[in-house]
Amino acid sequence: MNSRSLQLRHILALLACGLVAVMLGLMIWVPHPDFTWHDQQRLGQIAISVLAFSGILLLRPSSVMRANPFWLWPAVGVLVLGALSASLALRPLWAASEVALLVACVGISVFVCRLIGEFEDRADLVFFALLRLLLAGMVLQFYASFFAAMAHADLYFAPWILLNGFSNMRFEGQFLTIVVPLLGARLFLPEGASLRYPRGLDMFLMVSLAGMVFVAGTRGTIAAWLAVSILFLGLKGGGRDAAKRMLLVMVAGFVLAWLVLHTITWVTGQAADYRFAGEQVFGLSLREILWKHAWAKIVEFPWLGIGPMHFASLNNQIARHPHQALLQIASEWGLPVLFMVMATVTGWLVKVFGVVRSGDGKVGADLRWALFFSVLSSMVQSMVDGVLVMPYPQLWLAIVVGWCSARCLPSFHGEGIRVPSWLPLLLWGGANLLLIAVAVMSYPDLVGAGEYCGGGPRFWCAGRI
Repeated sequence: MNSRSLQLRHILALLACGLVAVMLGLMIWVPHPDFTWHDQQRLGQIAISVLAFSGILLLRPSSVMRANPFWLWPAVGVLVLGALSASLALRPLWAASEVALLVACVGISVFVCRLIGEFEDRADLVFFALLRLLLAGMVLQFYASFFAAMAHADLYFAPWILLNGFSNMRFEGQFLTIVVPLLGARLFLPEGASLRYPRGLDMFLMVSLAGMVFVAGTRGTIAAWLAVSILFLGLKGGGRDAAKRMLLVMVAGFVLAWLVLHTITWVTGQAADYRFAGEQVFGLSLREILWKHAWAKIVEFPWLGIGPMHFASLNNQIARHPHQALLQIASEWGLPVLFMVMATVTGWLVKVFGVVRSGDGKVGADLRWALFFSVLSSMVQSMVDGVLVMPYPQLWLAIVVGWCSARCLPSFHGEGIRVPSWLPLLLWGGANLLLIAVAVMSYPDLVGAGEYCGGGPRFWCAGRI
């Protein structure tokens, strides 16, 4: 391939990446008049999968890839058993859509990993710049809503009015669980660049976003950050620094949220329902009922589960997913899939931690620690929340896992298993086509659908997520 053709493909791949960035912003900033936030984000997730697929084609993968058996065989097993479970499920199309979403998320991770491998530090710079712009917009909206609430003291006030972009503001917390720790890594600028990025701005964004988490009442986010921070405090170097930084951010965020809500109460005379100041802080919020229901289905269907996404079909009055990742995988996909996923994730964590720890003190160490902190935080939160279910957190988890894999996963140098590149591309392309077909078929039901039902997001009553 000549250099001109290669350059053109790189430009087009970067254009696809730019469109992905635009989509990520539009999904939480600009409400579509016909869709709820949740539906808008799910449709955006499908669009981003299609863009990422186009981008990977433009980067021209080699005709044959050498796959690490450690990753390949569990992936094949999960897909085969997932497809079998879907075919036997009560609503096979729902279940197949969930399998397709899994393929799409893995594809997005691969695209991000490939982008960073292709463009290296420049990709890190662009990713960080776009992330900061996205989060700065969220913070600006938060403070604008704060001043608007004080200026209109005659209007009804509730803490969630300060937030925007999600059907349930705790889903925003799930997203912030993943991205806020990334701001602890420095923005690497090219040598000789005249621009100087103020680190104080990162701390301002982190504290503001942590305050938004407290306002939203996403206890799982705080619990995840605390758990990972305590774990990292037992380490040395960059890991301990990351933990201290996040602990400071959480304390400052709590104070900020307290000041914001009490200032509004003082100005408007309306009491603010501050979730972190009441008895709700340590309760399970009826999660134990969901967990018992999921466990009952594991006992009843141990091998293939009840079908991907099919906990939502059980008409549980509390919620449509178990709020616990392991129970959800086991109850919907079956115990064999759970064990394969656990083995694969454990292996990934061990390999990544080895690289992160051995590279401590070297160039890019703070980025590697931040990425590892983000992934671990999301995994911890998935034990009590729906990180693996909601579209926007699901999407960002895929992006950050791909980013972390590119920067922290050691290269595979073994013989491996030769796999034709067209095979995974065909699988991903087929998954995208199925998701597009489902979106088109669902479109009439989505237009004008209500945002809420029964005190929660509409999909809690609709029977599918």
